[in-house]
Amino acid sequence: MAKNSPTRLFFHFPVYNETVNRQELSSLLQDLPLGAVRWYDTLLSTNTCALEWLRDIPQEYSLVVTDHQTAGYGRNRRAWHSRAGASLTFSIIVYPDQAEKDVLPLFSPLAALAVCNAIASYHSKTDLAVKWPNDVLLDRKKVAGILVEAAWQGDALAGLVIGIGVNIQQASLPSADDLLFPAISLEQALGQPIERWDFLHRILKALLALRAIFPSPEFMEAWRRKLAFLGQPVTISKPGGEKQTGIFMGVDEQGYLMLKEKNGRCSHFLLGDISLRPNSQ
Repeated sequence: MAKNSPTRLFFHFPVYNETVNRQELSSLLQDLPLGAVRWYDTLLSTNTCALEWLRDIPQEYSLVVTDHQTAGYGRNRRAWHSRAGASLTFSIIVYPDQAEKDVLPLFSPLAALAVCNAIASYHSKTDLAVKWPNDVLLDRKKVAGILVEAAWQGDALAGLVIGIGVNIQQASLPSADDLLFPAISLEQALGQPIERWDFLHRILKALLALRAIFPSPEFMEAWRRKLAFLGQPVTISKPGGEKQTGIFMGVDEQGYLMLKEKNGRCSHFLLGDISLRPNSQ
C-alpha cells in the first residue's frame, strides 16, 4: 500500500444528519462494538469523508454511511457509480496493530471476505469469489468493490479507511458501456429484496469476526478458497498498461498475486488487474 504524502488537503463536508435513518441505524448496529456513526443523505465519497475524520482520531470502527454517494471512486480513481437508495456505500476506520502493519494489503481481502460471508448468510450455496485484489464476484459477476486507503502523519500510519460499495438493486448498475467487468445486483442474484441496513449489519458482524483471526493461517486459507480464477490462465494488467500472462497460482503471505509464467518462473504482483484469458472462459 503506497504511502500518502504527509501533506493532506482537507475538505469541508456538510453537517451529518442526526435524524434521518439515525434511529434505524442505531437500532440495527447497537449490538456491535462500533465507534461513532455518521450518516449523510448525500456525500461525494465516504472514503474521503472518513480520511478527513481521521484528523480527530475517532474511535476504531467509526463508520461513515450515505444514502447516495455522488463521486465515489475505486482503485486508480476509477468512478464508482451509485444511485440513491440502490447501493450500500460506507467506510469504516481501523487502526492496525504492529503485526497488522506488516500486512496492510491483506485488509482488502479481509473486507472482501466479510462481504462474501454476509451474502452467504442469506444463501449458503451462492457462487461467491474474490477477484484479486479487491472485488467480490457473485455468479461470476461483480457485486461489490473494496477500496482501502491509508492516512499518514509523516512516516507514521495514522489509520486505515476501508470503503465498501455493494450493488443492492439493479438500478445501481451503470450501463454496459461503462463496465470494465460484468456486474450484477444482490437482489437479482438472490431473487429477493435486500434491506440495506440489515445487510450493513451482516457485513460489519462478519468483518469483526474475521478481524479476530486476522492475519492467521486460518484467515489466509479462507481467502485462498475464495480466489477467482485460481489455477487458470490469466492476464495481469499492470498500472502502466503492460500485460503479463501465466497461470494464477494463488497469493503469498503478504497478499501478492503469484503468476507462473510460460518459462516456469513465478512472478509476484501487488498491483494490477486480473482477467481470464479469452480461450479459458
